[in-house]
Amino acid sequence: MRENALLQHVYAGNAELTRRFPGVTIPPGDDMGAIEVAAGALLVAVDQLADGVHVDTATAPLDLVGRKAITRNLSDVAAMAAEPVAAVVAATLPRGFGEDRAAALFDAMRTTAEGFGCPLVGGDIGVWDHPLLVSVTVLARPFPGAGVPPVTRDGSLPGDAIYVTGHLGGSLPTGHHLTFTPRLDAARALVTDPKTRPRAMVDLSDGIAQDLPRLMDHAELDAAALPIREGTPDTPPLPAWRHALADGEDYELLFTAPPDAPIPAALLDGSLPVTRIGTVADAGGHVVVAPDGNRVGLKTLDAAGWEHTA
Repeated sequence: MRENALLQHVYAGNAELTRRFPGVTIPPGDDMGAIEVAAGALLVAVDQLADGVHVDTATAPLDLVGRKAITRNLSDVAAMAAEPVAAVVAATLPRGFGEDRAAALFDAMRTTAEGFGCPLVGGDIGVWDHPLLVSVTVLARPFPGAGVPPVTRDGSLPGDAIYVTGHLGGSLPTGHHLTFTPRLDAARALVTDPKTRPRAMVDLSDGIAQDLPRLMDHAELDAAALPIREGTPDTPPLPAWRHALADGEDYELLFTAPPDAPIPAALLDGSLPVTRIGTVADAGGHVVVAPDGNRVGLKTLDAAGWEHTA
């Protein structure tokens, strides 16, 4: 793969990019890109996609690898109830990756990003003797017209209800981790109605076992209420409900709201289920009521979620 050839492939789409996204005033090809944004908050997030950790390029199609590199970041944007504005990508390709594969990877990232109104406005390309590594930085802003600041992870109160969108568990064996839709539209639907605006929210990338404690110190979950994804393993030693707590890579919204908030049972014209799975508590840590009625500590389950270790 020759860097200049790939860069020329990238730059070839600049005219169409600026036509579709007039806010991009300097497209890829300069030392920096430029976008016009209205006065107010500008949110920034960065995430990585590493071959052998988040994807397996030996089995996953390149278009889905590129797609996931973008949608992982857009899921964070949804968790803040924000609107994506633009993104930059730094990709370090394995030596011998090939120009055609590099172009296909970039095209998938560009198409995905533009499909969510988040044009790629710059980046960097490198080559090394290691697996593929892609780093995406995304810029976002609060939803125009919503009149509310971003939703953070702080704000839950004892007694609040705990909700999750979509389904949980089995993301890797079902392929969901490659094809999920960032819940941008669902977040917008929730925050634009003052009665349903979440108090706190996070996207489920590491599993409830890891992500729930990031929202509150104490909670009680009902395992029988967990919306389990079809195809999730359900065999000893881990029944399906434990996979729903631990597998991660769901990229759904986990959020809290006042107990009397009129949270709908479904969003987006009924196509996306919203399920109450528990209650914020004022003491006792994080407890799961198992389907058999036993109360167990979330961290004592063999369902720890995903955590990078070095």
